[in-house]
Amino acid sequence: MYLTIYKLGWAVEEISKINGPVYLRLGRLATPVIYEENQKFEIGKGIQIGVGTDATVIATGLMVHQAILAKEELEKQGINIRVVDMHTIKPIDKDLIVKCAKETKRIVTIEDHSIIGGLGTAVCEVLSEEYPTKVTRLGMKDTFGKSGKAEKLLEHFGLDKNGIIKEIVTKI
Repeated sequence: MYLTIYKLGWAVEEISKINGPVYLRLGRLATPVIYEENQKFEIGKGIQIGVGTDATVIATGLMVHQAILAKEELEKQGINIRVVDMHTIKPIDKDLIVKCAKETKRIVTIEDHSIIGGLGTAVCEVLSEEYPTKVTRLGMKDTFGKSGKAEKLLEHFGLDKNGIIKEIVTKI
């Protein structure tokens, strides 16, 4: 989940209501506040940021901020994307994923861990059944991780705003 202080509180409060196993992932990087304090969060419902039609970047965790930075930079180049904060992967917001696939030219997922079995896989599962669409998954390929400063690792693996921009510009 992409976390701010009040979103973490929301997440903990909401998962305490679930009778069953729950996984809450916390990032190690501090991230800027994206949402107003009164932003509504609902488990299983993503949050759309912008209405671009060139591409949708579906992100989770700290990648939401990187996607927003890429969105702002791409707007200067005349490329209009929307960002979806998919703060819960299970249950996933199928309706929003299909809506974005229908309304934009391209779907890109981005996550700061393996692309195998994560957000990108979940989005592909939804689209393969509901609205077959080509999806580009950005994240860790099937490789060993590396150690280092988080910002440098994002850059190394193409998970920073520049990596997102490169992927979108070369595929549109």
